Amino acid sequence: MISYSETIKLPLGIVWENFIYKIDHPENFVPGVNNVIIKEKNAEFTLRQMDIVSPDGLGHHIVEKITFSPTWVKFLIVEHPIYSGYVSNLAEKITEYETKITFSINWKNKVTGELFSNHDIVKNAVLKTVDFISKSHK
Repeated sequence: MISYSETIKLPLGIVWENFIYKIDHPENFVPGVNNVIIKEKNAEFTLRQMDIVSPDGLGHHIVEKITFSPTWVKFLIVEHPIYSGYVSNLAEKITEYETKITFSINWKNKVTGELFSNHDIVKNAVLKTVDFISKSHK
């Protein structure tokens, strides 16, 4: 598993609202995402389909089952051509006006069993998230 954290100068409640918004609008938070379709949504989970272009230029069709509880969102891979596993997004209150955001990727190659290890992907997702939330709440 790889992870990356950043602190944002906004309250936990604002960060959490954006984590929930991200479920339906990941293109604002994750580089390379497009063609997002919410296939199912209920109180227990959201089933989301999307296309993503990785930094190497390869495109992938992904389906995820998304669950959440206060301050934590889990994106479980249902369909992916290469990987199985999940991504987690965690928001932690530091002070009344500061929140720590941590994204973790726990993916494994379905053929080789090798763990996903591209630290830049998780870092860039956190930085894009911090940038989007910061600009949305000036």
